Parts: sequence; structure tokens; C-alpha cells
Amino acid sequence: MDNKTGTEVTLEILVSTMNRNSLDFLAPMFINNNIFDLNILVVNQTSKDCLLISDSPNIRVINSFETGLSKSRNLAIENTIGSICLLADDDAVYIEQFTEKILHAFKNNQNCDVITFKTLTTEGKPYWNYPNKVVNVKSFYRKILSIEIAFKTQSIKENNLKFNEQFGLGSTFQDGENVFFFNEIFRRNLESKFVPEFIVEHKPYSSSDNVTSDNYFFARSAMYYKSYGILAYFYIIKLVFSLIRKGLIPLSEVIPKIKTAIEGIKKYKELNKK
Repeated sequence: MDNKTGTEVTLEILVSTMNRNSLDFLAPMFINNNIFDLNILVVNQTSKDCLLISDSPNIRVINSFETGLSKSRNLAIENTIGSICLLADDDAVYIEQFTEKILHAFKNNQNCDVITFKTLTTEGKPYWNYPNKVVNVKSFYRKILSIEIAFKTQSIKENNLKFNEQFGLGSTFQDGENVFFFNEIFRRNLESKFVPEFIVEHKPYSSSDNVTSDNYFFARSAMYYKSYGILAYFYIIKLVFSLIRKGLIPLSEVIPKIKTAIEGIKKYKELNKK
């Protein structure tokens, strides 16, 4: 229930952003929709001299003095008033009637706890080669963008589902938060499906697409170790030679990349000592 309006909030959009002192950034995000028809919760990770304030009853703001995308997501989930939530980033543009598509999908899939959708690139193409029908997400969940994820708030909260705050932009390991979020969804046997509807537009790459960067190797090795233990070293070697085969890195980069990956595993072990 929205205490300001006294009405039930069905869908709330959880926007993660940083260092904002004006709501102007929301206008281009929702240029295809009437922003006053939307319920929005903004988590603004910032400093005490750069606070964001909302005078709009449909836009709530939390100023947070922590950093990390996963922390932002978790804070938003903790404070949402929507029965259904959509994860959102400040560099996305939402398609006309996207809320109707989301609500319709949950109405038609009432047993679903989590539903993912499609992203259109700024070049007018699908972000990746999505399935063309409603399917379970288990076979491709590693490809899912966070801005494609909607869920029933009660299901997430009752199962104490959170993003792993060691992973994601602004965290120690700057990738992998969605993978581990879905792993927890599957572990708790929550129903998750993909619905082939475009809801959002984004540039044709994301922050985790640079597979040759040191940040990627550092994070990916920690992900491998968390998921597979000692077998992580096998997956690192497999990744390196896959990139060589595709011509993405030269042979001279093999040793440096492996060293970076080993440092990632070392850091993960250090942070998770029992």
C-alpha cells in the first residue's frame, strides 16, 4: 500500500543509480510512457552532499551511502511496496506499455514467481537470440540481463532471496550477480519463466560483455571457484583457450590472464574464510 495515495501498488520499478541530485534522469528512461502513471523506487548511491529528493507521490527515493549494484538491488527489494517488481538501471529506456506487458505476463502465468523478458538494442535488434515462446529460463539464465527481470515481491522476501553483494558492478567481483541470484531461485524451487515480449531498450552491450578485460577474468574466476571449487582452474584454462581460438586475445596474454584469474580466486578465498 502506498501511504501517500492510499492505493495498492501492483508494479513498482526499482531503479539503481548513483550521485543524483535531480529526478531529471528519469525522463529519458520513461520517454515512451507517462511517468506519472508509474510507481518508481529510486536507490541513489551517493554522498551526503549530493542528495536526491522527490516531490512526486509516485516516485520514492532512498539515498544510500554504500556502493555496489547488488547492495542497491537488495536495498530496493527490502523497501519495495509493489506486489510485483521490475529491476531497472538508469541507462535503459522502457518501451511503450511495458508495464501492461509485465502485468499481463504474470496474469497469464499465475504460478510464476519470476518472469524475464526481452531487450531491444538501440540498433533495433534483439539483444540476443531469444526463444520465441514461453519457456523455463534454466537453459539460458546466464544470458539474462537484470533489466529483464521481474518478480513477485512476496516470493522473493519469503525465501530471503538476495543478490550476493560480493558480485556485481561496484563490488569486489564486477560480474556474476544475476547468475547467483538465479542459482538461489532454482535452489528454492521457485517457478521462473521467460516471456517473449520486448519491454526495454539498451545499447547493444552491457558492462559484463568485455570478456577480455582483467575485471572480467578476476570476477569470472571467483564465480568459477564459488560454483565448482577446485575445478575452477580447469574452467579458467578452457576460457583462455576459447578466447585465443576466437582471436580475442593473443598467446602473449595467456600467462597474464591466468595470473589475474588466480588472484580472483585468492581474493574470493580470503573474503570467504570460515
